[in-house]
Amino acid sequence: MRTRFPFTIFFSSLLLLSTQFLFAQIKVNDRSSITHLKANLQVLASDEFEGREATTHGEKLASLFIASELEKYEVRPYGDNGTYFQNFDLLSSGYAIESKLALLDNSSSPIFDFVLGDDFIRSGRGYADSSFAKQTTGIVFAGYGLTQKEYNYDDYANIDVKGKTVLILSGEPQRDKVNAPDVMMMNLFNPDAKVKLAKEKGAVGVFIIVDERLKSFWNRFKEFGTQPSISFISKEPQEVVKNIPVFTVGEKFVEKILTSEKYSYEKLNELLKAKEPLQSFEINKKLKYDVRPFSKIASARNVIGLIEGTDPKLKNEFIVISAHYDHLGMRGGVVSNGADDDGSGTVAVLESMRMLSAERKNKRSILAIFNTGEEKGLLGSRYATENGSFMKDVIVDINMDMVGRESIDSLHCIGSNKLSTEFGNIVKEVNSETVKYNLNYKYDDPNDPNRFYSRSDHYNFARKGIPVVFFFDDMRIDYHKPTDDVDKINFEKILKTAILSSSVALQVANLDHKLVVDKKPEEEQPRQRRRQ
Repeated sequence: MRTRFPFTIFFSSLLLLSTQFLFAQIKVNDRSSITHLKANLQVLASDEFEGREATTHGEKLASLFIASELEKYEVRPYGDNGTYFQNFDLLSSGYAIESKLALLDNSSSPIFDFVLGDDFIRSGRGYADSSFAKQTTGIVFAGYGLTQKEYNYDDYANIDVKGKTVLILSGEPQRDKVNAPDVMMMNLFNPDAKVKLAKEKGAVGVFIIVDERLKSFWNRFKEFGTQPSISFISKEPQEVVKNIPVFTVGEKFVEKILTSEKYSYEKLNELLKAKEPLQSFEINKKLKYDVRPFSKIASARNVIGLIEGTDPKLKNEFIVISAHYDHLGMRGGVVSNGADDDGSGTVAVLESMRMLSAERKNKRSILAIFNTGEEKGLLGSRYATENGSFMKDVIVDINMDMVGRESIDSLHCIGSNKLSTEFGNIVKEVNSETVKYNLNYKYDDPNDPNRFYSRSDHYNFARKGIPVVFFFDDMRIDYHKPTDDVDKINFEKILKTAILSSSVALQVANLDHKLVVDKKPEEEQPRQRRRQ
C-alpha cells in the first residue's frame, strides 16, 4: 500500500490532465449541453408524464423517453433481452379511493359519512382482510389502548371490545397522573403493539386519534396514507394473517363520533391538557365499514444503457452513473412534476452519457442506471443491485438526486470517503480541476439526523461494499410538493454536476488498477426520503 500509493497519485495526475482536456472541449460548447438539458427536463417534468410514479403509465412514458435519448447518443441498451429496460414486478396494495365509513345511531340510522383521505387514513403497515371490509360494529373509547396490570393501569378494564371498533389516543398517558415509573410503558405505546393488544381483546377495528404533532401536517400526512403501498413480492411462504382495519382519524371524525357521548371532543382535549386520567366507555353509535382493500401485481422498470470500454480487458468492469427517474405522480388530480427531484439528476445522467459517448475515451465500461421506485423505498436500485449480472464487476456508483436548485457554487457531497480513501480524494481532485464546487461534506457525519447517506439509490451499492458518491442540492422549499417545477431549475448547475460526474467517471474508468477499498460498509436501514 505505502509503495503503491505515490505510483497511483502519479497516474491519477496524468489522468486528471486528460480529463481536464476532455471537459474543456465540452465546456466550449456548453450552450448545446444547456439546450439538451432544458429540452429533456421540459419533457420529463411535463404534466403529460403524470409525475412519473413507479408502476404507472407516467413511469412507462418516462422510461421510453429516456431510452430514446440513449439511443440517439449511441449508448447501447443493457437491460433485458437486448432492450434498455430491466423489468420487474412489485406488489401494489391499498384501499380504493371510494372507501368510506358510515356513522350510525343506535337504531342503525345514518348520521354521517366519512371519506378516505379527508376524515381517515391508513395507519400501520397492513391492510384489512376482506372479511372485515363490510362489517358493522359497535364502538368503544379505550383511552390510550394500553394494559399494564402490574402497575395497576388498564384501559380495557370493565369494558368489552369483542367484535367492536376501538377508538384510542396515540402515545401514552401523562406520567404525573399515572401511578407508574418511567419504565412502565416501554414500547407499549408503539401503534403496532396497541393494535396487537386490541386484536387480542377481540376488537375488529382500531381508530387512532390524530395527535397534536400531526394535526398541522394532516394534508401532507394523508397524501401518504391514502396512496397504495408498493413493495417487493415475497418469495417465501407467508403466514396467512387476517388483519383488522387500522386507521388514523382526523378531528372532524372524532368530533362527530363523540357528540352527545360521555366525553365530547372538546372535553377530551380539556382532560388531556389538564393531564387528568381518562375513563374508557362504550359509545352509543355504530360504524358501518365499506373500505375496499385491494392487492395486485404491478410492473416496474429500470432503464440501463452502456458505453463499452475501449480496453479489451478493463471493459468488463463497470463505472455506474445513476439517478432515479420516478416521482410522486398525481394527488387529487394535481401533478407533482418533480423537476428537481429527480428530473434534474435524470437529465444530468443523460447529458453525462451524451458527452462521454461522443468522446469514447473510457477504458472501463460506463453504465447509466435510471432507477424507478426510489420514492417507494429505493426499490429499483435494490432490484438492480441484487439481480444485475454486471454487479460483480461494478467499481463505483456516482449518484445524482436533486442537483438543479440552491447555490450554483456549492453542492452536497455524500459518501465519497466512506468506503475508499482513494475515491474520496479523486472526487476532491477532479472537482478542483473542473467545476470547482464548494463541496459540502456535512451530511457525512454518522450522527446526521437526516441520514441522507442511506436515503437514495447509491446506498444499495454501498451496502455491497462498492464505493459511492452522492451529489445532492438539499432543496427544501418545494420538496415533494407540486411546486417543484422546471421554471425554478438552474440548468447551469445541472451542467456543472454532469461535468463533475462525467469527469469522476472517466477518471476511475481509466485507472490502471481497481479502486482501493479500505473501509467496511456502514449498516443503516434504508428508508424513503421524506422530510416534514
